[in-house]
Amino acid sequence: MSLKDLTVISPGTRKLLAITISVALAAVIFAFFYYRGVNRSEDPRVAKAREYMAEYDRLSGGTESYALFHLLDSANLIYRRVPGYGSSYETGVIYNNKGSSLLMKALYDSSLTESGKVAFLELSVTYCDSAVMVYRNWLDEWEAFSEEEVAVKLTEGMSENDPAFAGLNFKSVFRKRVKDMMLARVETPRRLSVSYTNKGTAYRHLMMPDSALVFYERALSIWKHNRTAESNLSVLLGGEPVKPGIIESLFPPDRKKK
Repeated sequence: MSLKDLTVISPGTRKLLAITISVALAAVIFAFFYYRGVNRSEDPRVAKAREYMAEYDRLSGGTESYALFHLLDSANLIYRRVPGYGSSYETGVIYNNKGSSLLMKALYDSSLTESGKVAFLELSVTYCDSAVMVYRNWLDEWEAFSEEEVAVKLTEGMSENDPAFAGLNFKSVFRKRVKDMMLARVETPRRLSVSYTNKGTAYRHLMMPDSALVFYERALSIWKHNRTAESNLSVLLGGEPVKPGIIESLFPPDRKKK
């Protein structure tokens, strides 16, 4: 058999390659227009804030994440300047990110002195409290609303006549915000539970077990599938850390369920 014979592609193979390439190309084109549409549906007034938060998420994760707080501060400043965002759940996410970062610094940075560790733990509690306040106030204001009522209320801060929406499909942007708010009604109780968990953990390491117990139990009362709170509570009570079973690992609880 010659080299030429080895490189010959049969008609069936050519057809399969053509189909494969066509499917791949279609997927690329779909992804391009889909994400382009998603990006053009974002509220342009806070687009830069979302970029700052995405960059923080991408770069953070270690004990030095607090050095990236300028990204969160920049995002927070933008949110507070835009009608309808100043007291929204997004600001709670910023405070919770700060609290989580400071908690990680306190627990895992071995170079800290004892007084330094305490300072980071106490500051973490402060940011957790800020997140809790934002989340609770937001839920009090929005949780009971139907999708139609959310849309009506959002018109107070979003107007098609705002120059910020010039050149964009305002209806698409508005629908995206309504969708985000409806999703936040599901996600915010879990975020609140995480803030309580972080606060409980900070208190546990501040040698305040009674306070830690209160906030772990509060976290679980809001979101019973909060395994971090469950595990920390078990350790606090002298037990072993709780690990999810195989079935739960493969099929985690529906996020819509508290």
